[in-house]
Amino acid sequence: MDSKTAERRIGAPDPRVVRLERKRWLITAVIVLVVAVPSVFYFSGAYDRWNDRRSLSNACRGSIEPSQLNQLLGVDSLKAKDASPDDHPKFDSGTLHRCVVSSAANGHYLDVSLDWNDNPDGGVGELRDGSFGRDSGPVSPIGHGWHGVVTGMEDRGAAVVTMSCSNNGRNSSLLVTLDGTFNAASSTQKKRLEFTAVHTAERAAEAWGCDTTSGRDQVNAIPSNNSVKPAPPRKAKGTCQGINASTIGSLADGSAPIEDCFIQAKDGLGTQYIISAYYPPFDKAYGGYGIYSGEEGNETYSGSAECSNGQRARYIIGSWSNYDGRDTDGSETFSGDAARGKKQALKEFATRSAKRHGCTGLKLP
Repeated sequence: MDSKTAERRIGAPDPRVVRLERKRWLITAVIVLVVAVPSVFYFSGAYDRWNDRRSLSNACRGSIEPSQLNQLLGVDSLKAKDASPDDHPKFDSGTLHRCVVSSAANGHYLDVSLDWNDNPDGGVGELRDGSFGRDSGPVSPIGHGWHGVVTGMEDRGAAVVTMSCSNNGRNSSLLVTLDGTFNAASSTQKKRLEFTAVHTAERAAEAWGCDTTSGRDQVNAIPSNNSVKPAPPRKAKGTCQGINASTIGSLADGSAPIEDCFIQAKDGLGTQYIISAYYPPFDKAYGGYGIYSGEEGNETYSGSAECSNGQRARYIIGSWSNYDGRDTDGSETFSGDAARGKKQALKEFATRSAKRHGCTGLKLP
């Protein structure tokens, strides 16, 4: 026979049948790949991880810095979403934009809020949030060229960074506030929060068209809460230097937009007075947070100074709202003369702070 069929050895399979069987196996394999692989991808959790990473990349126009988030919030799986003020109505910040990073595993979250400098109250409000019922301690400067501060406790952390936008007029700054529930009491956690805050602010400035100068790729090392001890009268360094009372302060930094000194009561029941400095854009939001004012023995005193571009700095001292000890007229701290003691402490604090920040024309009560 001349045909190929005739040339086959007896008992050999028909090539047409072989080709058909191969096509069937190929089709079956494709179906398995199309159906089984995505199913394995989905049910193994790989899809969820991919989707979570995608949500972190997209939230707040890609502003969130993710590198420290898992350790900061204490969980491996995190997701993010853009949010409105209605999602967390107790927060005042985020009039420009907001996004929230959260964990279903432990309930921790990080709220990222963006504002222009016409809403400085929002950032200050998050730093001074007293809903946790404890002193968060003085704010600490992030340093290294960053205009920002951080504060933290065992179950909460907050940071504010301001980016001055040269292309939006002399009074325009982008305010970036991070606030959330997680352990922020240790030095390591504070550093993670600082890095997350400054690099998120850097990304947000790019996303919202803010021409600005970033700080260096470093942040201050901040002591853990457990290692902070009150300094004796006139022995403090940093923000409380020179004050004639037991104090808790932080590093002195001429780029910090907010500075604090917490004055301790002699009865050992914590902070009795707080002295604070507020520099632009927070000079518009000074006072009002965690300070008693206008009651007998609890008078608040304030001062001001002239800074660059005609802007002003504000200085204030008042009774700390979390103090629940005796002798709230001030005798515990200032030997019975609360008014004189507070005014002198304010003068010492404001004089040094204004000099650090290059402000002049200090006016005090």
